[in-house]
Amino acid sequence: MRKISRPPKPRILVENGDRWNEQWKTLKTEKPGAKFNWYQHEGKSARDWIRTDLAAMTQEHCTFCDRYTVEPDSIEHFRPKSDSRFLHLAYEWENLFYCCGGCQNEKGEQWDDGLINPDAEDYSFSRYFMFDWGTGGMSPNVQATAADQARAEATIRIYGLDAQTRRRFRLKALRDYQRSTGMTIDDMPYRDFVEAPPTTL
Repeated sequence: MRKISRPPKPRILVENGDRWNEQWKTLKTEKPGAKFNWYQHEGKSARDWIRTDLAAMTQEHCTFCDRYTVEPDSIEHFRPKSDSRFLHLAYEWENLFYCCGGCQNEKGEQWDDGLINPDAEDYSFSRYFMFDWGTGGMSPNVQATAADQARAEATIRIYGLDAQTRRRFRLKALRDYQRSTGMTIDDMPYRDFVEAPPTTL
């Protein structure tokens, strides 16, 4: 999870977000079984209106695992859109993140108050996490406070960030980057992993 800076709220949400939040909250409250569908605006899904801005925020990388050229891509509701506590945040700009299908499928509608938000002002990768460059593993930073380690553990578990497939993908990306010529770091997936491995590897 790389630190990201969130751009200003898109015009589509400035003009419609509050109304859409209220509409979704009312619908879900009156019909608890209602499924979320993005509202339409001028013949186009709200998802399509905001996807480009969210993808640009992470240079088209998944916000959580940093996979690149994400297919299928998704928009993640950090605080779940179907949780009664967060219905009013379904179209809140700060609650939306560009995400790969793998991370979204892992998380689903789960929530933990300790989940780490990578556009938080005080976020840094090393505060919470560490890598094992031999295995591709990701774990809480053992030098972090107990509270920060608990938050990191919850984030890794809920998004599946230490799954065996993620480990293999990180190791492959590191090999590809080390062999590449002319590729920038933003051309690669798993940038925090491939950018700064120990020199002894």
